[in-house]
Amino acid sequence: MHGVRDASRRRALRVGGTALAAGLAGCNGMLGRSGSNTSTSTGVRAVLNWKPNPTQAGYFVAQDRGFYADQGLDVDLVPGQGGSFATKQVGLGNAAIGLGSGVAVLQARAKELPVRSYAAAQQSSNAALFTVEEAFGGSLSDVSQLEGARIAVVSGSAKTKTYLESLLATADISESVDLVSVGVEQQTSNLLAGNVDVATGIFSNALALETEGYDASLLLVGDYVPTVGRAVFARPSYVADNQEAVRGFLRATARGWAAAANDPQAAEDAMIAAQPSLRSSRDLGVTKIKFTAKHLIATDAVREHCWGWQSGETWRRVHGSLASAGILPDDMDVDAAWSNDALDTSAPAIGDFADRVNVDYRTQI
Repeated sequence: MHGVRDASRRRALRVGGTALAAGLAGCNGMLGRSGSNTSTSTGVRAVLNWKPNPTQAGYFVAQDRGFYADQGLDVDLVPGQGGSFATKQVGLGNAAIGLGSGVAVLQARAKELPVRSYAAAQQSSNAALFTVEEAFGGSLSDVSQLEGARIAVVSGSAKTKTYLESLLATADISESVDLVSVGVEQQTSNLLAGNVDVATGIFSNALALETEGYDASLLLVGDYVPTVGRAVFARPSYVADNQEAVRGFLRATARGWAAAANDPQAAEDAMIAAQPSLRSSRDLGVTKIKFTAKHLIATDAVREHCWGWQSGETWRRVHGSLASAGILPDDMDVDAAWSNDALDTSAPAIGDFADRVNVDYRTQI
């Protein structure tokens, strides 16, 4: 089921995708022929994890440059309301493909929604601990610096709290840290008010503070504990019936991410075309794309394996951590939640992704 596994066999595993009939039957508005070119294009409804933003640049570049069209697809990128919303829409058959965290996939499966991850579009979570020099008294660069700190955690955010507790336990500083519950989107205000020393959030919180003139710093949670990043998921029955459509979507998306990584400015322009309100924060958007490319897309795992590669060990460790916290059931079939089978490693966009990114992000940001 899981396809690409062994890094040493990446080149050997390049086999052509199974070609299926071009026509796809419609289902609840999920599929259907493109109105503009009914003879060649297959409509695919893809629900995003959130409203259009720079961390989704690869998809919008793929759409803007015709990469999906090159695969015979007419993709409709639909704004979402979080990973749980996206998994529900896909699980109920209202969308063919969805974007969301691996944890959202596991939670959906725990509710018996038939979804499975077919690519790790981002290799790690965008969750972060962030601060500013004014609150922390310096730059945050290592977990050990959190000893004795007051850390803002959003009330009810069990997943983030579990990741944080695992990180603190690994550093053996749990007992010294004070976790301060704050309201949704109140982390930054509490940090700047001096109520806490560090806040939990996502990496873009720190980037936004930098653009406002603060000396901000951050730690990516995924650098210290196992996390499953943003996944591309679908219903297994849909993939079984439409393998080439899914493989084509992934090939085009990988091309989009390589193009976005190579030219973040042009990628942000594609985002602005899709979401004009992003124009006022263009420079921040470019920085977000660069950060995403460096830390979540063009990673060592992708260089070793291929774009979209997923690790079974990571999936199992994430489940174990969340199950021990009571967030997920213990008896889940975790290996059924993901598969590398749809990754066409014979396609340069997938198999040679690292070579197609001509910016050495190891020296960037």
